[in-house]
Amino acid sequence: MQMPPSPPWTAGQLRRLGICLRDQTPVPSHLPQYEDVMEYYNEVAVYVQDKINPLDWDSLLTGRPFKVTSRLKTLDTLTQKLNRDHSYPLPAVQDIAGVRFEAEMTLDEQDAVAGAIVGMFDQDPRCIHDMRSDPHSGYRAVHVWLRLPVRVEVQVRTQLQGLWANMYESAADVLGRGIRYGELPTDSPDLEIVTTMQDISVNKIAPLEHSRNELIRIGAEAKASLSRLRSLKASGLDSASEQFQHVVEQLETNQREAEAFQSDIDAEETEVRASLDSWKTLFDSIREERG
Repeated sequence: MQMPPSPPWTAGQLRRLGICLRDQTPVPSHLPQYEDVMEYYNEVAVYVQDKINPLDWDSLLTGRPFKVTSRLKTLDTLTQKLNRDHSYPLPAVQDIAGVRFEAEMTLDEQDAVAGAIVGMFDQDPRCIHDMRSDPHSGYRAVHVWLRLPVRVEVQVRTQLQGLWANMYESAADVLGRGIRYGELPTDSPDLEIVTTMQDISVNKIAPLEHSRNELIRIGAEAKASLSRLRSLKASGLDSASEQFQHVVEQLETNQREAEAFQSDIDAEETEVRASLDSWKTLFDSIREERG
């Protein structure tokens, strides 16, 4: 699939369309129509999705499954965004066209995926926006802001980050869309629910992902060191020396301890996933009841 050609409207025309959408006034005939703009953004989003999907991700993720999807902002969410900040014009909205890359991966692998996407589209590395250490209302991910004929946002998320985001999206449908943008409920029970959900992301998922990342890194380093030592042994190193045996034993101990700790992390992750599923089921059921 080829990159769609540049759109048949200027940034000024798109800005004026945004004002009409924001103020809910009729769109003059000389301006691009909303439906045509969305169709174009969709073509660009699908192009980005189709270019990302066939890359050799198996070598990076060691065969673990990944999912690449695309979506457009709805008219309601786009209008809300334009209304939140009147100085923010439609051409500057980064995520009208959105693509999502989600996989079971470590934080280091998440960085590598974001870097690969930047290189694939020949973008400035500064287009990577890391929201893991500075979450937005609890939301954690790595975003790649592509500058193509129009802007496209690629969300790179681990499975846990994705599960939390989907749960929080369902919560916003029930408790108000403002919770996605830092607006906390005034009702005490709802406020407690929102802060609890944000706490799950910041104080449970984030430390869990950091621990898993470090364990895998330590395990890989220990495995590589053992392999090098065994290679030296095969090449004639005095493997009977006390110092050699001590190093091997220490590395093997580190490896066993990492594997044991890994089981604890797996159990904690299972608990977090169950909690996220329960919250999402609850919010989905409330939304359905309200119709």
